[in-house]
Amino acid sequence: MYTNHSFNSSLISNLSFPTPINVKSAQLGPITKLTVEYMDNPIGIDTKHPRFSWKMVSNIQGAKQSAYELIIADNERNLKQGKYIWRSGKISSSQSVNVTYTGDKELKPSTRYYWKVKVWNQDNKVLESKEKAYFETGLMSTDGKTNWEGAQWITSNHASTDSANVTLFRTERKLSNKPIERAQLYITSLGIYDAFINGKEVKLLKEDKKTVDETFNPGWTDYHSYVNYQAYDVTHYLSNKGSVTLGAMVGKGWFGGRIGEIGQYNKITENKLALLAKMVITYKDGSKDIIVTNDSTWKSSEKSPILTNDFYDGETYDANIEEEIKGWNNGKYDDSQWSNVSSLTYDGKVKGSRAAAARIAEEYTQYPIKAFKYRRIEQSSQNGGKSTYDFGHAVTTTLNPKSHISLKAGETLIMDMGQNMAGVPNIKLNGIKGSTVTIRYAEMLNDGRKNPTLTTGGSDGPKDTLYRKALTTAAQTDKYILSGKGVEEYQPRFTFHGYRYMEITADKDININSIEGKVITSVKDQTGTIKTSNEDVNKLFNNVLWGQRSNYLSIPTDSPQRAERVGWTGDVQLFAQTALYNYNDFSFLENYSEIMDTYNRNNNGAYGSIMPNAFVSSFAKSVASGWGDSGIIIPWVLYQQTGDTTIIEKNFAQMDKYMDYVGENGYDTELFGDWLAFQPTSTVFLNTVYRAYDAQLMANMAKAIGHEDAVEKYEKLYTKTKTDFINKYFDEEGNLLTASADNFTESRHGYPGADNAQTGLLWALKLGLYETEQQKEKMISNLTKNIENKNGTIRPDQPENTLAVGFLGVNVILPTLSDVGHHDVAYTLLLQDEMPSWLYSVKNGATTIWERWNSYSLEDSFGDSSMNSFNHYSYGAIAEWMYKYMAGISHDPKNPGFQHFVLQPTIDSEHRISWLDSSYDSVYGRIKSKWKVQNRTFKYQATIPANTTATVILPAKSLKEVKEGKVPLTKAKGIKVIEFKDGKVICEVISGTYNFESKLN
Repeated sequence: MYTNHSFNSSLISNLSFPTPINVKSAQLGPITKLTVEYMDNPIGIDTKHPRFSWKMVSNIQGAKQSAYELIIADNERNLKQGKYIWRSGKISSSQSVNVTYTGDKELKPSTRYYWKVKVWNQDNKVLESKEKAYFETGLMSTDGKTNWEGAQWITSNHASTDSANVTLFRTERKLSNKPIERAQLYITSLGIYDAFINGKEVKLLKEDKKTVDETFNPGWTDYHSYVNYQAYDVTHYLSNKGSVTLGAMVGKGWFGGRIGEIGQYNKITENKLALLAKMVITYKDGSKDIIVTNDSTWKSSEKSPILTNDFYDGETYDANIEEEIKGWNNGKYDDSQWSNVSSLTYDGKVKGSRAAAARIAEEYTQYPIKAFKYRRIEQSSQNGGKSTYDFGHAVTTTLNPKSHISLKAGETLIMDMGQNMAGVPNIKLNGIKGSTVTIRYAEMLNDGRKNPTLTTGGSDGPKDTLYRKALTTAAQTDKYILSGKGVEEYQPRFTFHGYRYMEITADKDININSIEGKVITSVKDQTGTIKTSNEDVNKLFNNVLWGQRSNYLSIPTDSPQRAERVGWTGDVQLFAQTALYNYNDFSFLENYSEIMDTYNRNNNGAYGSIMPNAFVSSFAKSVASGWGDSGIIIPWVLYQQTGDTTIIEKNFAQMDKYMDYVGENGYDTELFGDWLAFQPTSTVFLNTVYRAYDAQLMANMAKAIGHEDAVEKYEKLYTKTKTDFINKYFDEEGNLLTASADNFTESRHGYPGADNAQTGLLWALKLGLYETEQQKEKMISNLTKNIENKNGTIRPDQPENTLAVGFLGVNVILPTLSDVGHHDVAYTLLLQDEMPSWLYSVKNGATTIWERWNSYSLEDSFGDSSMNSFNHYSYGAIAEWMYKYMAGISHDPKNPGFQHFVLQPTIDSEHRISWLDSSYDSVYGRIKSKWKVQNRTFKYQATIPANTTATVILPAKSLKEVKEGKVPLTKAKGIKVIEFKDGKVICEVISGTYNFESKLN
């Protein structure tokens, strides 16, 4: 049963709808949000034909763009003075997204271009962008040589059969004593780097003078094929003192650490870390000084305060060595004990990109909410103690987490950060020189119990100690050795952890002054918001956001804590649409699409289950339905959200090769399937389903780019696949043989297969894989009966009104239920809080999305420890339904990109949710959808941004009882009523803010 949450009626009255805008106060509004390649003022763009976008903001009803002119100059002064390198001329078009540079002049390398746009509105009035907008090209090459001015890959001379831990590089250079105009740094590494100029760490400077602390650059790619480089404006790091010191610290990262062993990346350079860099200082007289990495002017050292570093295992930092080498990255440092460097050959490409750069996201910093310490463990009664817990319990003393904490040797301190996250702590502490502080991390605390149903489950220790069994081989441990010089600050540099809880111990007494949790993520600006009358649903949505923040880190990963953290492609594809509603992550997923494209080219047209290669090689090489298909699905989702066909055009040939590869070789028949489903569907069945789905998407994408031969090819493939499906999987009564037709008896996780399994029914309905309406209605009936599960007759030992899907059903279950008219069932599943359900984890205190429906249970303790992440994002795909159906904000399938879109809010007929307030910052502007239901009256406020239109579909008892403001809908301005049908009013609406009201049955 769903939880009947109590509701305060005052919340309805507090959900206010603003009054309509007075015509006298209406404003034309600015042209704003200027982006290039979906990024704000990007530096290091290597594309020859960048894409420009902007937004028109206006509260005038019907505001739209009738024409535009795009103007580009090679410096800010020329832009103001009208000296342009290109102007598009006045183009009669409403397009303001993905307008491509088509100038005759090739963009020059290492050049900052300034741009603006003029827009003619609906009244032919000219609006001009005012914000400072620019983009800077990179080196415009990929061979690692062209425009690098002779820069060499350099590495340490140190001979070792083991991977280097950390390598420090430095060079000092005299400069011309002339005023500096600007300075640029281009840098990459095999490993991960932090760069320094004159002792200061290089950070990305934004236009508002704020800095972004990027970390783990150059990011994760298939290093056998290519590595990314980053570009920085470093002018503000220099003075006219006549010299500059450039330093870099390179750690293992994905390249040299355990995470990359399957990919065998470290064999590329015989276990050595390497650096490639070029710095250009341009003086006001036009002359330049250029500093490049080479084997003649650079030195290296492996004496580093970071004694060990690994993403899985953590970092050991000795502050005493930091004191010994203090000033190594600044001028006048005595590097006579440092070694000369060696040059090496790297055969991969070097491409400019920071689209997926990870950063220390200060806006998400967490602070501890609880703290306690203990010295003694009370043993369980069966082990001679007095504890009632199976594994005993820690005898704890509660502390104030916000005060200074004294920790004595032999004591254990537990800090609860209140939020599961990916990141590192920032800790300020003091103690005796040489004291070693050990910090271990976990997502959960033990409850001290065994799992009565699983030998692999349950706690791994006493109550209130860290639960770490599910980390597999990841140590997730940092160590800090104090220098004894007052209050010291430690923040790990070359590792990250998935955690909520920290355990701190020390071999000598220490004092802890403060602890913060620094979040590391690659997500960009948040674009979607949802609030409802149900606090559990609100918490679920927040957990979805945190799951994405934690796992969008250079690539989309599966978890941030255990010895895995890799790009499982099934997770990526099923969550992709949710991801693009939540955050402006177009460039992030485009970056990942390039990784997939590279994999495809290197593997005869296949897309793998893990990309880039890592973790388990047999998994990485397998082509599994729902996983390999990410190479088709990600470009499709990007196209739907942006209307941009660039990624389709770029990847279509490789997608076509994948389809041929699967046609010739088939999918793997053993792996994955509907992963972790409580009632699994045959993997062979799902292979057929995804073949049909891919064929549909390929036909539609071929239409979008005018590839008529491919349209015919894939329409035929869909038709054939559908026919084969119908002949094989339907019996005479219309039942779907999702198990018996394939002799599928049990999943890899021990759940029995069954005909009419939920995921199988959902996909057949979604894709139209049926011949008659009788078959369709039979499937709908079987689906709703399966979900209802009255008295456990269909799914024994599982509750009534529950889902039973896994990874390949979770993103289709609620949308499909709504599409076939069962919104009530969809809401029941959303609000269910028995296992399996989304709110079960919320009820159990989750702050992120769990990997398993039963990762933890109040009844049975922890689930299967071999795979038990409490910070995944896959099941967070429910947010797609929340945006598209609850809020009703959906792209128009016939017009991708949200210039025309659909607003169709779906209310809960049982009023368990009585109001919703949501928004989505589409590529054309902010869409708002806000509704409430009270006394059979539906009130709805919608904002359609300037330069867009929408089809609005509202529930209503009759057309005559629908109003906009105080005016009957048929007489309202900006609205054209199309029809009233089946209790819904359908109308076309121009831009503006509207207040609708209707009476409900």
